[in-house]
Amino acid sequence: MLISLRLRDELVEEIDRVALAHGQSRSAWIARVLTQSALAEGEDAPLVPVSRRGRPDEYVRVTLRLHRHELEAIDAVGAPLRLSRNEWIKRAIRWQLWDRAGVLRLAPATATEIGKLRKQVLLIGRNINQAVHAMNAANMPGSSLDIARIAEPFIDTCAELKSQLFALRRALSRYVSGEVAYWTRAAEEQET
Repeated sequence: MLISLRLRDELVEEIDRVALAHGQSRSAWIARVLTQSALAEGEDAPLVPVSRRGRPDEYVRVTLRLHRHELEAIDAVGAPLRLSRNEWIKRAIRWQLWDRAGVLRLAPATATEIGKLRKQVLLIGRNINQAVHAMNAANMPGSSLDIARIAEPFIDTCAELKSQLFALRRALSRYVSGEVAYWTRAAEEQET
C-alpha cells in the first residue's frame, strides 16, 4: 500500500540527514519509525498534535510503502485519539526528529481529558468564591450571620479541596507525560 504526505523542505532535509546517519533511505527510515511507533506496546499511549498549519508551498509530498498490517496498526492507535492516519504519521516522524514538546499541541483525546480537569478546577474555584463571599457578608458590621458557622466548614472544605487539586495536578501530569514518553520512547529507555 502506498501513502503520501506533505512535509516542509526543512523537515525533509532533517529526515534525510537522520536517515543517512542510520544508513537508510528516506522511505526506509520513515517506514521504520512508523512501524516502531505503531506497533509499540501500550494501548493507552496518547499522542501529540502538531502546532500550526503552514502554507501549502512549505510542504513537500513524501511517499512511502507500508505493509497492510502496519497501516492497520496506525489506524488502531490513531482512531481512539481522533487522529487521521496522516496526522499520526506526521507526529511519529516529528517526535523522532525533535525533542521540543512545546512545539506540538496535545492530541484531541488528551486535550479533552485536560478540558475535563480544567472544568473541575473552575467548579472548585466557584465554590471557594461563594464561601469567601458568605464569610465577608458575615464579617460586615450588623450582620446577623455567624462567621464561625460559615468559616468552620469552609476550612474543612479547603483541606479536602487541596487534596483534590493535588490529584488533578497528578492526573494532568500523567496525561502530558504519557504523550511525551510515547513519542520519545522515554518509558523504554528507563526499562533498559
